[in-house]
Amino acid sequence: MEPREAHIRRPRQQRSRERFEAILDAAERILQERDPHEVSIYTIAEEADMPPPSIYHFFPDGNHVFMALAERYFEMFLGGLESIEGKRFDDWQGLVEFRYALSRRFFNDNVAARKILLGAAATWAIRTRDIDTNRLLARGAIVEINRFFILPKVPGLVDRVTETIIMNDAIWALYDHRFGHLPGDEEVFARRARLGHMRTYLPEYLAMRDAVLTVEEAAAIAF
Repeated sequence: MEPREAHIRRPRQQRSRERFEAILDAAERILQERDPHEVSIYTIAEEADMPPPSIYHFFPDGNHVFMALAERYFEMFLGGLESIEGKRFDDWQGLVEFRYALSRRFFNDNVAARKILLGAAATWAIRTRDIDTNRLLARGAIVEINRFFILPKVPGLVDRVTETIIMNDAIWALYDHRFGHLPGDEEVFARRARLGHMRTYLPEYLAMRDAVLTVEEAAAIAF
């Protein structure tokens, strides 16, 4: 008989969900000060003021705690970090830069997110889930551009935007490794890279819509 694959036990009851989230909060606090290899179920249990079996009830090991924390961050990114309702953009480049600026600010404000998504705690499982999330983010970006601008049909557009996101994340991972954060004076190079890549598949100028579409309207014509 093959061994059972270890997995995260997802809580259903409210009290268990609160304990699950408290474990993630504790791991996040620890990662603000310590490197991932220094974090174990026992260090998380101490920080969360729980006995280790309470952590093992949900997670087989520390890497699975990191995976759950990564999924929390993925959901935040998919939520957009900040609404664009009521905002106006003069060109698609401005809209793209607005979203990337929010992401950069989030990473700079959250050491744990940088370690888990850009740094040493980014396991293969996290990277695989990250790629899947990037594809969803790419679809969301296309819908968002369609809300404000008349976007022509571009073959393979989701793949191309996904590549832009992955390329940008790789540059940010390099910056985090070199500087311990994402420095503003280096951002000009990341900006040139992502906009340069996007200009290989998007026209330089897109006509602005007379009225901003709803998400549903933009999604209906995006793909």
